[in-house]
Amino acid sequence: MNTVHAFFILVFIFKLGHFQETDHKWEDFKQRYNKTYYGSHDARRKLAWESNLEKIRRHNEEANKGLHSFYINDNHLSDMTTQTYLQKMVKLTKSRHRKVDPETVGDFFEILHHIPDEVNWVEKGFETPTYNQKDCGSCYAFSIAGVLQAQVFKQTDVLVPLSEQQLVDCSVSTGNYGCGGGSLRNTLKYLDKSGGLMTYIDYPYLARQQRCRFDKNRALVNVTTWAILPARDERALEIAVAKIGPIAVSINASPHTFQLYHSGLYDDVGCSSNVVNHAMLVVGYTRNAWILKNWWGSHWGEKGYMRLRRGKNRCGVANYAAYALV
Repeated sequence: MNTVHAFFILVFIFKLGHFQETDHKWEDFKQRYNKTYYGSHDARRKLAWESNLEKIRRHNEEANKGLHSFYINDNHLSDMTTQTYLQKMVKLTKSRHRKVDPETVGDFFEILHHIPDEVNWVEKGFETPTYNQKDCGSCYAFSIAGVLQAQVFKQTDVLVPLSEQQLVDCSVSTGNYGCGGGSLRNTLKYLDKSGGLMTYIDYPYLARQQRCRFDKNRALVNVTTWAILPARDERALEIAVAKIGPIAVSINASPHTFQLYHSGLYDDVGCSSNVVNHAMLVVGYTRNAWILKNWWGSHWGEKGYMRLRRGKNRCGVANYAAYALV
């Protein structure tokens, strides 16, 4: 055997070993996240996953050199191309009109000097389960249910999970699309008219839209008033989080770094503030970060949470922020 043949055999053995290792890791990934694919669908998902692994490797190498303030990682969304991810997970629709409560917003600014430098409602006891919206575009429902649950907690010190499923099933009457997406404003408009929100126990989450089964006699929470904060005003958002409690926000979740976010201070300059397409809950802030709760399970982010750079309206976090009182 000549040297050239030996070289190609070694290359072949190396590549074979690499493919076998990749196949093994792919099977581990599917088992870890309880995924099953067949035929060409499996091949497409595997290609997307391999592409994302390479993005993760490159980004984290740069982060280790101090070029990024956050890390990304393999998670249950990493077998999706950016296009598939946007189609499946990012379905917030536009809230076209703003209902701003000038009286309440005015109150915010009167107490401006009494706002603490840091607020964390989770540390105050608002430690809710790690939710997973799954394949249903229900971020709007989780965000508004979270706002109302926080208000109940603030008044009673009791954590009572509320029904996101009611909002998915029933707010179609005010313009939402069930698992096809919805807006914060349409969800709040629905609660204005509905006569209340039931508990999670009475109306549990199914991750699919069904016939509205709201029972007014079993409603726990009624919205007394709601409003939208001034657009792109992070100071107003800060004051609202400190004074009122956790606030629902629209956000731009488009970048692959958002899809694969794992830890650290998220500050991707490519995360434009001109687009918002996902809803989350601001549960606090530090001197340089917003603390946000997401609905994509514990494998995403810091056990379901994200720290987002403050002071730059990064990802449009202050574009459309909503609160409600009960």
